Amino acid sequence: MGYEIGDRVRFMDFEGDGHVLSVPQGGRMDIEVDGMRMNVSVLEVVPVYEEDPAEERHRYEGNAQVSRFKQPAIPGRSPAVKGRKARTRPDIMEVDLHIGKIREKYPAARNIPDEDALSVQLDVFEKSMAEAFRKGVKYVVFIHGNGRGVLRRELEKRLREYPGVSVCDASPLRYGGGAMEVTVR
Repeated sequence: MGYEIGDRVRFMDFEGDGHVLSVPQGGRMDIEVDGMRMNVSVLEVVPVYEEDPAEERHRYEGNAQVSRFKQPAIPGRSPAVKGRKARTRPDIMEVDLHIGKIREKYPAARNIPDEDALSVQLDVFEKSMAEAFRKGVKYVVFIHGNGRGVLRRELEKRLREYPGVSVCDASPLRYGGGAMEVTVR
């Protein structure tokens, strides 16, 4: 498949799409997803031809090799919710900023070198804050972990720039010592 700059593509293994920023070379190309630049394999994406997302979903419906986001639900069964998600409230958004978790959630981030991890974590932070404001979420918990404190200090610095937010440590019983809770007013 020949991609051109500006083409729209969708990830095969999770919901999300982006635009091609560079012509594929050596089986890899750069795409932009929600303002974040990612270097991905051409095998991780499929082209999007339809302007209407509903039409585009219909194109790939039922083809598990191309898309998993249209899997039919099993009638009469609701998915069992276990672990942390079972205790979450709808007005709380939890964002795990551990680079390993980001790489799991965003497969294109698997290729990002460790020295660029902080910038990726901060991009996820910025996108999460924008989503919280857009959705009207009252509390956002950022799980940053207990490292040298570089990420936490950068988060605190950036949070000072947001009007109407307050920051405190998240529950150590639930998150350990490596999380902060942001209240959005």
